[in-house]
Amino acid sequence: MYWGENFVNLAWSDNLTDWYPTLNENSELKAVVSPRKSKFESMLTECGPPALITDEGIVLFYNGKNSEGADAEVKVPKGTYSVGKVVFDINDPGKIISRSDTCLLKPTLPHELSGQYKSGTTFSEGLVYFHEKWFLYYGTADSFVGMAISK
Repeated sequence: MYWGENFVNLAWSDNLTDWYPTLNENSELKAVVSPRKSKFESMLTECGPPALITDEGIVLFYNGKNSEGADAEVKVPKGTYSVGKVVFDINDPGKIISRSDTCLLKPTLPHELSGQYKSGTTFSEGLVYFHEKWFLYYGTADSFVGMAISK
């Protein structure tokens, strides 16, 4: 299970009731997805909808916040929440195969550019496959729910 805020963690369970987080060599939570300097998620990363097992690997859509400092991505307004995608190895769920360098979804509409964060928010929360299309539900500026559709 992928979970966490500020960075994405990984946990294991044999019975789906008791969960054990993956720890690093200092017995602290091990980050499997961390913020990256000069990227759209330079301040934080956290999970979006539950991960999916696909032919590509384990796909996780995640939310990132651009820094408000010098390490921010210059093509995305500082402080913006946007959506990225990471693919993990099916045989090693902590190993990243690929990760988006740019956000897949970012605030552009008026209702995404208002609210609690003046730079805007698109925050992935749910993913549904229906009638041969993917529906990604996302929060917009902490006020509305949006939906992106893809085949």
